[in-house]
Amino acid sequence: MTFTSPLRRVDPPTVSPEMAALNSWLDHERANLLSKLEGLTAEQTGRRTVPSDTTLHGLVRHLTTIEQWWFVECVAGLKEPYPYYDGEEIDWDWELDRSEGLDADVDRFVALCERSRAITADLDPNATVTTRRGRVYDVRGIMLGMIREYARHNGHADVVRELIDGVTGR
Repeated sequence: MTFTSPLRRVDPPTVSPEMAALNSWLDHERANLLSKLEGLTAEQTGRRTVPSDTTLHGLVRHLTTIEQWWFVECVAGLKEPYPYYDGEEIDWDWELDRSEGLDADVDRFVALCERSRAITADLDPNATVTTRRGRVYDVRGIMLGMIREYARHNGHADVVRELIDGVTGR
């Protein structure tokens, strides 16, 4: 069975209020990530094609962790267990042998994206948050940083996908 993304890419509006624009661009990049898995088997999404542990499935898990850090922990101020981290060992997101499977990880990713969207929907972009590491960020900077994070990893996903089956431009 091959993967079908539960998210559809929608072009962000060309004119909109700031937070709506930031959320639209972030949603676009989230959907871009899952589009890289379209038509692949779970085995293919877990295939290592580069010397690092980077896989398409691992990227989904990694960005789930990043969503939780920035939006649940930093913006919402909630301390909750991470799905791929126990507080001691790090980088479980890349360890697919600890995965419950691609579908479970994608479901977790989509649910966390929906939660992140709800957390940020009505925020003032000038509002600031202080991380547990003591760094101060405004919401705008966090949103822009997440768009950048996705764009960067989506570039990695493009290369990994091409090395799996030659498909480009998804």
